[in-house]
Amino acid sequence: MSVSGSCSPLYFVDEIESGVCAAANAGIALQRDTSEIYQGRFVEIDAARLLNFGGCSYLGLEQRSELRQGAIDAIHRFGTQFSFSRVYLESPLYAELEGLLELVTGGSVLVASSTSLAHIAALPVLVGPKDAVLVDRSAHASVHTAAALLKDIFVASVPHNRMDLLEEQLVHLSGKHSRVWYLLDGLYSMQGDFAPLERLERLMHEYPALHLYVDDAHSTSWTGKHGRGYALDFFSNRERVVVALSLNKAFSTAGAALVFADPAQRDRVRRCGGPLLFSGPVQPPMLGAAIASARLHLQPAFHDLQQALLERIRRVVSLAASLGVAISNDELTPIFFVRCGPLERTAELIHGLRARGLYVSAGAFPAVPQNKSGVRFTVSLHNTFEDIEHLLTTLAEATQQVGAREQAVLAGLAGLSAEAANQNSSSQLPVAS
Repeated sequence: MSVSGSCSPLYFVDEIESGVCAAANAGIALQRDTSEIYQGRFVEIDAARLLNFGGCSYLGLEQRSELRQGAIDAIHRFGTQFSFSRVYLESPLYAELEGLLELVTGGSVLVASSTSLAHIAALPVLVGPKDAVLVDRSAHASVHTAAALLKDIFVASVPHNRMDLLEEQLVHLSGKHSRVWYLLDGLYSMQGDFAPLERLERLMHEYPALHLYVDDAHSTSWTGKHGRGYALDFFSNRERVVVALSLNKAFSTAGAALVFADPAQRDRVRRCGGPLLFSGPVQPPMLGAAIASARLHLQPAFHDLQQALLERIRRVVSLAASLGVAISNDELTPIFFVRCGPLERTAELIHGLRARGLYVSAGAFPAVPQNKSGVRFTVSLHNTFEDIEHLLTTLAEATQQVGAREQAVLAGLAGLSAEAANQNSSSQLPVAS
């Protein structure tokens, strides 16, 4: 039995197009950076130079000379493309990269062309015909997409981080299915909140059927030993855990890495995962850059980069508290979300920030539910502490202005309603006594 509709809202194409078009028409989506040279701290939109608080390169590694030289060296050795299907022949750079990533992660590693393709390759191989699948409703769209491809498998969604409801499902499903896979993010990309891994670990002890598949794209590099991310750093026993890391965000190159506890499981996905057989490979320049990035992750000084980012994250949380900026949570991650509600309010706030030289992105439908949009901003090592103070001070002023206008509108509506009620009351015929 497949119940894909409940966990795959991305297939309502008309609603998706309407939402994206609304955001584009509001000037907060489908835009282009017009900078001739990108160096991380600034982006340019419509000739306006803006401080960048919207990217995912949290450690700023894409500007490092080591990564640039890694790409250049790979071009000299292999050209711009190694144009073979991996089922036949792969570049020797893959083995070098996977070996380094095994030192980073402490697991058996398989590199894929992207995190989305990694999910599509892995899940149909990992999930057996007698298994069931549960997906956190806020898991990344690529996870929902891959789950929707599972055929003749029970698939259902669970409200975000509701471990009580997950356990209810486990009680119901564990006796009927060999394994129950729970698909989740280690760090959620919109709200910037971590998965409750301690509670999940307890559930794994209580329910031997429970297996985890974790998309940890947004915690790769900036946290964990050698940048292995939140989930891999947390779980000492990974026997029933598979983790997908992104090499395309803070790692600052291209592709993804699937990390397995069992090398036989990795090899099975390598042999049977469709995109790993038939999709195009990661190009040699990016493999070369990824090798350089992995080596950087293994250096003792890499921890200093993580600590420098953590200082900036703490500064955001501290300023938000002191200035009254209502971020969605105070977890120490580089992703922050300010709830606004309707898209119009989010757009107004974003344009107000742009007028003050600040770029932030929108968390809007379909990335979040309808009418629950907000301003999403990120911090990175590209941002100075002065930049962060400018953002938070401006955000505090802008939210207060938007809030004041909203209160005025509500007060006006209340006044009109009262006036209308009085008019209706005075126009009624007297009631006979």
